[in-house]
Amino acid sequence: VGGSLLTGGNVLNVIGRVVGRDYVGNKLVLVVSAMKGVTDLLIRAFDNHDPNALDEAVSIYVNETLNLGLNDLASFLELTREELRRFINLGEPWVRDHVIVHGELFSVLLIERLLNDVLGLRAKAVYDPGIVTDSNWGFASVNHELSNRYVIERLGNVLGKYDVVVVPGFLGVTGDGRYSSLGRGGSDYTASLLASYLNASQLTFYTDSGGLLTGDPRIVNDPVLLREVGYEEAYVASILGAKKFHPRTFEPLLKSRVLTVITDPWRGDGTYVIDKCEPMPKLTAINETGNGLFRVSVVGCRISQINDLRDEAYKVMTSYEVNSVRSEGPHAISALLNDWDEAVSLVRDLHRWVRSWIA
Repeated sequence: VGGSLLTGGNVLNVIGRVVGRDYVGNKLVLVVSAMKGVTDLLIRAFDNHDPNALDEAVSIYVNETLNLGLNDLASFLELTREELRRFINLGEPWVRDHVIVHGELFSVLLIERLLNDVLGLRAKAVYDPGIVTDSNWGFASVNHELSNRYVIERLGNVLGKYDVVVVPGFLGVTGDGRYSSLGRGGSDYTASLLASYLNASQLTFYTDSGGLLTGDPRIVNDPVLLREVGYEEAYVASILGAKKFHPRTFEPLLKSRVLTVITDPWRGDGTYVIDKCEPMPKLTAINETGNGLFRVSVVGCRISQINDLRDEAYKVMTSYEVNSVRSEGPHAISALLNDWDEAVSLVRDLHRWVRSWIA
């Protein structure tokens, strides 16, 4: 469940709807993000040694627990706030990860109580589901061999006793027992890892966009919801920055082929990620590369291998002053530009081309 859905006064509505859809007598693992805006506040609290930002982050949860009548939990969160105040003035790299993952940990606390005390389900929080990482603070890498074993052991045991297991996204634990961050958008990656390790029957990403769109609605006009994309297309799209997925989100699914749906809690449709793809352009993406250049990409099944598709994409891209145009494997083509406004114009032209295929 994405943090964009977990807003003040709306957590019960969202979680109730998700559980109503997905808990139908089966076991459910619920991976939760921090509430909207909380991770940014925690980052600001640590980076700027700003206790006011920390207070604001914790207050979002305190207010939500009070709204739900969970007063004892609100008191516990206040105590945790005082603990975190001591951490935000420490300068060691591991401390930053320890602070910023608390949004997810607070969400697990809140949602476990909501499921048990408000919705009447048998739910259990697992704060460390067994994802083992290295110490690359801020963007830790996962040890899949150890994680696979530990996740099956820990969650398998709990799933035998409870209906719903609530797990924090975004975090892992290092070999010496410290919390690590998987990077922004890491809750999506957590869900994919758990689905793969547990051989889940279905993985559902709940997001405010309701699925994968043909383009960023903040930039392009009239983006269309894609009904289906292939695993490899989704993987490439996440690497290129489409929909702000963590770049490794679909990596664990390439071999496991878990049935995957991207939707929102209230709609009956969404985007299915499936084990095949239709050769055509599907979506566009735009982002900054980090060295002052802007990358504009178009993603579609075998788009760089089919001459007509590749030539059409190149024709649109080279009508602009691009530094280079290159294939990003079989399913994507990208152009690099110096100017943001030019990059925006290009992605809009590419999107019109994609829309002509989708229509």
